[in-house]
Amino acid sequence: MRKPLQTYTHGALTVTFDPNVCLHSGVCLHALPRVFDITQKRWIQLEHEPANLIADVVSRCPSGALQYEMADAPAAPEPPPTTASPVLMELLADGPVRVEGPIRITLESGEIVEKPGRVHLCRCGASQKKPFCDGSHKQTGFKSTVTLPAG
Repeated sequence: MRKPLQTYTHGALTVTFDPNVCLHSGVCLHALPRVFDITQKRWIQLEHEPANLIADVVSRCPSGALQYEMADAPAAPEPPPTTASPVLMELLADGPVRVEGPIRITLESGEIVEKPGRVHLCRCGASQKKPFCDGSHKQTGFKSTVTLPAG
């Protein structure tokens, strides 16, 4: 069962958190512990730090579970229609597949998940958030192997 997207707004800044794709890397918790505090019921508290600082930390979220928008920021120019953004995939050593780019995944249920930035897909088979990685590979001791096609 997919968990709902969480949305937090303070002033011009809106931060969203998708618990279905979070890797629990702790980047946000370590960078801004007054804003991202899992011991609090409302675990994201934007009022504790400047919006630009929060936006910088959110942009470093390795899974893309955290995203932000600034209401007063000028809209980014649309890329020309003929320019396609590449999708990049990387097998992480003893971990998930990192996928970056405009991502559209059709789940087994038929639900479509679209992500503009990046996701990490499970390779170990132990994730409780499949197809997304939840960090279970660390607990299971998953070791990746590299096999190259013959030829």
